[in-house]
Amino acid sequence: MLIVVYSHMSPIEAKKDNDTEERIFEAAQSVFLESGFDGARMKEIARRADINHSMLHYYFRTKGQLFGAVFRRAAMSFMPPLTDVLRSGLPLLEKIDYFVGLYLERIEANPHIPGFILQELRRNPDALKEIAGSVGGDLIDRLRADIHEAVESRLIRPITPEDLFANLVGLCVWPFIARPMLETIFSAGGSDFETFLEGRRNSGRSFMRHALAP
Repeated sequence: MLIVVYSHMSPIEAKKDNDTEERIFEAAQSVFLESGFDGARMKEIARRADINHSMLHYYFRTKGQLFGAVFRRAAMSFMPPLTDVLRSGLPLLEKIDYFVGLYLERIEANPHIPGFILQELRRNPDALKEIAGSVGGDLIDRLRADIHEAVESRLIRPITPEDLFANLVGLCVWPFIARPMLETIFSAGGSDFETFLEGRRNSGRSFMRHALAP
């Protein structure tokens, strides 16, 4: 959270301020990913952001405050588009297809996000509660209604909305969390991890449809 307010800021000053904040976020994200929360140092974040230590504290007074801001930013850039898909008016199976494709697309563009979120959840298990509440809302109730309709139409077998959501997220995120292990295994077998990811959209959608088949 930015704690400084300029009362008379020119367009050039505003751009500089935005540029500084962006550099801080990028530097902090890199340092937190590399060193974890406990190992990260504010001086190193300031160095990478190309600002002095006092300026960093001018924006964020503590490491915890900065970490929380970076975490919220990462989560909010990632979660709302996905939950919006599940809230949409599409039929359930189309939602699942769209969700798998969008999840993999966004995670490929931001491969740091799963590790970053898991790192924070280990440190602070309640970290996602506020964010989940703001973007999740009636998500489970909406999924429950979609499942009921699809079951009544004999399109899928019965499943709880919690299981469906957990299966969807697990299917999409696991390859990225386990990437070092999978790359080693695939390489030993002559396979390429990037090629695997390219086919993951179709294989993931197919897997979910087969798993839900009545």
